[in-house]
Amino acid sequence: MSYPVQGLILVHAANPAIFRQIGWTISRVLGYEVLLDWTAQPAKANSGRTELIWSGSQHHGAHLTSALAGWTDIVFEVTQDAFEGQTGSRWMYTPELGIRHRSIDELGNVVIGEVEMRSALERAGSNALELHREMQNLLATPWDSELEPLRAAGADARIVWLYRAS
Repeated sequence: MSYPVQGLILVHAANPAIFRQIGWTISRVLGYEVLLDWTAQPAKANSGRTELIWSGSQHHGAHLTSALAGWTDIVFEVTQDAFEGQTGSRWMYTPELGIRHRSIDELGNVVIGEVEMRSALERAGSNALELHREMQNLLATPWDSELEPLRAAGADARIVWLYRAS
């Protein structure tokens, strides 16, 4: 069976006690069994990391994010490649900040819509510092700041390919 959309799940840090549950959750959402290869996460004590290329429908990125979010012992990102003229997506999650979704163009740039920009400008008013904070939030800078040390710790990790159970 061929799926129209591909993406990547990057579990940057998770408590080893929930490794199996994470695998089960991803398998349930995608509708096929996945095998996760966990390695130590050197940037966070007593945690592991894994990467998985996934295939699914246009809604699977959001469904994966919703299914994994809310757990206190996991930090992750889900990306979904662009398809049929649509932008791609990136969801970032930390227990402290929650979920942040950003649309991504084919070059990897964050796409910020006019309505979001106008709302940020309205909230900031004439306060330049508040405008700076609003722009950082639109670009998901707080999430990137929390995730970057975990991303760097996995820079030499290999991508684990998705396997379909027979």
